[in-house]
Formats: sequence, structure tokens, C-alpha cells
Amino acid sequence: MIVDCHCHAFTEQVVRNVVSRTALVAELKLDPEAGRRADARILSESAVAHGIDWCILFPTAPPQGVREENDRSIAAASSHPRLRTLATLHPRMDGLAAELERMLALGIAGFKFSSFSQRFDVLSEEAGRMFAVLEDAAASGRSFMVVLDTFNRADVHFGARPEHIATPAKLNAVVARHPALSFLAAHMGGLAADFGLIRRDLKPAPNLFLDTSNAAHVLAEGQFVELLKIHGADRILFGTDWPWFDHGSEMALIDALLDSAGFSRAQKDAVFGDNAARLFSLD
Repeated sequence: MIVDCHCHAFTEQVVRNVVSRTALVAELKLDPEAGRRADARILSESAVAHGIDWCILFPTAPPQGVREENDRSIAAASSHPRLRTLATLHPRMDGLAAELERMLALGIAGFKFSSFSQRFDVLSEEAGRMFAVLEDAAASGRSFMVVLDTFNRADVHFGARPEHIATPAKLNAVVARHPALSFLAAHMGGLAADFGLIRRDLKPAPNLFLDTSNAAHVLAEGQFVELLKIHGADRILFGTDWPWFDHGSEMALIDALLDSAGFSRAQKDAVFGDNAARLFSLD
């Protein structure tokens, strides 16, 4: 099985907003023509063409837009073969527990948070209360992932407040505070973060997983390979950050890096799909 565990079905406005930030596009090596691939239909067609069994959408929204964004992502996933979606929540939204239950009842297997764009601190009291609600749901036997964005230069490129950035140290603290939750740290745990901080501050943990999206374009090859070895094949998930990167080139790039790490065929299979299939309950 092959799973792209990190995809987006952006609106045209979101794509234009990002592409207009030329320094951001250059730093993260984003495709400035990604708008051509932003439609969920094109994502589904690309999955078929490249033998990808599932692509998982990652929505986020401000407090008042959570339910609408969840419904939009669910509609996109249900309308196209090979797409699944997570949901989002927000610590300051009304009816958080009810929306959590609604999503779990619909079979949603995870919740995505982008603290820098959703404007909250992952170590704040409000976030702690939200994670406690998630912990209660997990304690009742429901299985789901908690995905955290990790763009460490969001203050520079988006004017985000520094305390809203999920740094490697903050991710490490959140994972330790909430052992009942399984966390997926996007972008190998620290997109555009200092590599020394990722290596020092983000420790392997039983409830911590990393996805490969975008990171191979920012980290040096040796740095990426070192993170693969530190966290291990059973903790890494393949992701492209679609539409910013395409399936063909990303699969080849990550495959080569897994080879450089000395991963076996079985370990590579785990990264490319088996881990995601288990964690997101994919058939």
C-alpha cells in the first residue's frame, strides 16, 4: 500500500496568497504553478496514475469556520476516489466536544492543527483543555491521530506570533504532556527550523510520528537521513504536501533518501504506506 499522508485541497485564494510570497516560495522550494494541481479531482487522478492507494487531506480553520471547513473537506474526499480527509478543531471554538463527536461518528481518523495560522499556542491552557477533550475521546476506545504543523518561519513569512509556532521543543513538550494521544509532526518535526534544534529538542517517543512532506527540500540530504535513522522506519510517514509538490518526483526523492538511510524493503514499505494504513485505519 502507498499512502500520501499530507495533502491539501486548497481554495484558489489560499494558493494565490502563498504564491504571492515569493521569498516563502523560494525558501521552501514550492512550485509556484501549484495552483494547477489544487483541485481535489486532480489529486485523485494523480493518485491513480502513480499507484497511490490513499491521499489524506489536512484541513484547518479559525474558530468560527471549523464546521464549514470540515464539511468542505469531507465533501471533497467523498466525491473523489482514493481521497480521505482528517478534520480540524480549534481551542476557542464553540461546541468543540460536539464537533469532535460528530467527526468521529463519521469515521474521521485524525485532527489537523496549524497553530501558527489558527493563532494559538500548543502549550497554552486553552490548547491543554482541547487536548484533554481529545484524550477523553481516546480513552473511550476511539483511535485517531493528532497532526501538528511545524512551519518555524511563519512569523517571518506570515506575520504569525512567535509563540504560536510549534517549535521542536514545544512539540516535544506536547507529546510528553499527552501520552494518551498519538501525534504526527508534519515536515519531519520542524519545517525551516534549525536542524540542531530538531535533533536536540524533538526526542523519539512512542506516541510521536513524523511525515516527510517538504522537509527534503529544506534540510540537507545528510540531515534528513539522520532524522530517518534517529526516529526509525516505524515512525516515519510519506507525505508530499500536495499541491506544492507532485507525486512522481516526491516518491523518487524519498525513495532515494530511504536508500541512503539503509532502510530495507520492508522498512520502505512501512514509510510509504504501512504506517499510515495502521495509524489512520485505512483498508
